[in-house]
Amino acid sequence: MNTQVETKIIVDPGSPLKSENITKKKSIDLLRKHIKHQISKNKEIKTEKHTQDVLDLVRNLSNQDDSIEGQPELTLILKKLVRFSEERRETHSASQQHFDRLNSWFFWPSLIFTSFTSAFSFLATQFPEHSSKFNVIIGIIASISSLIVALSETYRYGSKAEQHGLAAESFENLRTKLFFKSAQLQLNDKKELSPCEFQAFFKSIEDQITEISRQCKDLVPTKIVKDYKNARYSNMIESIGRDVRTILVQDKFTKLVEKISQGGTITKKDLKEIELLENEKYRA
Repeated sequence: MNTQVETKIIVDPGSPLKSENITKKKSIDLLRKHIKHQISKNKEIKTEKHTQDVLDLVRNLSNQDDSIEGQPELTLILKKLVRFSEERRETHSASQQHFDRLNSWFFWPSLIFTSFTSAFSFLATQFPEHSSKFNVIIGIIASISSLIVALSETYRYGSKAEQHGLAAESFENLRTKLFFKSAQLQLNDKKELSPCEFQAFFKSIEDQITEISRQCKDLVPTKIVKDYKNARYSNMIESIGRDVRTILVQDKFTKLVEKISQGGTITKKDLKEIELLENEKYRA
């Protein structure tokens, strides 16, 4: 038995929906016409879609989403300082690990040879008849141990690792300071910084960076800097790829919605494409 379903639809005056009591089938047809009518009234949005996508893509290239309203110059400078402090923190941290590994090549052999020297000295007292042999071994081990200690003092890997560790910690503190300063300016966006406050703030940042550089006199190895820049470039390319895939998925979904609004029917091919788009959306 066919049952008539009455639907009450409230429309604006310019919409093609006119009837208030219609059947379910006729309601769907008129709803499609209504969507098509709304799209035709907003064609300018469709023409600007690709431009907006490009703008969103460029905006996503920044690793900082926060911005200070009405102060673009201050926002740009803060972001540059944040990126600078993050780069220095990461490179100094990597340098600390690098020099710690190099220092371990001197520390552990020296510790082992020192333990052997003590062990052979004890054996020499327990076996006097072999004391001459033990003394020869002790002399050889002591000579090797002294050579390792001398090389360690010459290269100063332990001291370099400590300096880079302190520098990494200092740049992390600077990054935290910049974060809270940015948050403070966002909360107080109605009040702009005066030139004196602006100069005093960045003078304090400059003094802090100069002091960190003065305390850490050892330079970051060139290979570490190069590896960091390559990794940052790879991350940027991956981020752009995700943004592009997201834009393509949204564009394909938009075309499917327009197809439905214009009276088209969903085929099995469309359902398959929707399933693929869903998987691509979550992967992006």
